[in-house]
Amino acid sequence: MKRLSRASILVLAGLISAPLFIGACAGPKGPTQAELAAIETERRRSAQEDSVRAAEEANRLAAEAEEQRVREEEDRRRRDAEEAQRLAVEEARRMAMLSSIYFNYDESELRPDQMAALNENARKLREYKPEDNVLVEGHCDERGTVEYNLALGERRASAVKSFLADGGVVETRVETISYGEERPASMGHDENAWSKNRRAEIKRK
Repeated sequence: MKRLSRASILVLAGLISAPLFIGACAGPKGPTQAELAAIETERRRSAQEDSVRAAEEANRLAAEAEEQRVREEEDRRRRDAEEAQRLAVEEARRMAMLSSIYFNYDESELRPDQMAALNENARKLREYKPEDNVLVEGHCDERGTVEYNLALGERRASAVKSFLADGGVVETRVETISYGEERPASMGHDENAWSKNRRAEIKRK
């Protein structure tokens, strides 16, 4: 058998090792399609979970904000109701302090001893809720006819209204009505009762 020369052996060795060297230098292979698909699926799942968590957190915050708004609205309404009640009580107290004006028998002229009460009534009506309307009621004792007492009660109420207007109370705020003998302050049948019934009362309308 013919022996190979040294040069032939070297060439043959190079041909055998070349593919191995090229394969070693080629480096690792990239991800497969299946791997890429799996990565995309995981990314989408993670994004969806993040979106769900964000939506849940937004809903939670919105619910807390709504609860806070409802509490604040209830507190405001309660405070408003308490303030309205306080003002109503104060107004009722002040209006109750308006003095009745008394008259002599069968007269509608304002008595001198009633001037202080009239002036104080005018002051209160000027200073306390001057935009509110009031009603002056004219009353009589039981003597006289119904028709006469209704007319007398109206004259008494009108006399008080004129005084209040002269005292600075806006005249359009004041209305009058006569009840004649229908609403006595005292149910007696003597001068002591009659003197209490010959009156004008000022009330908020």
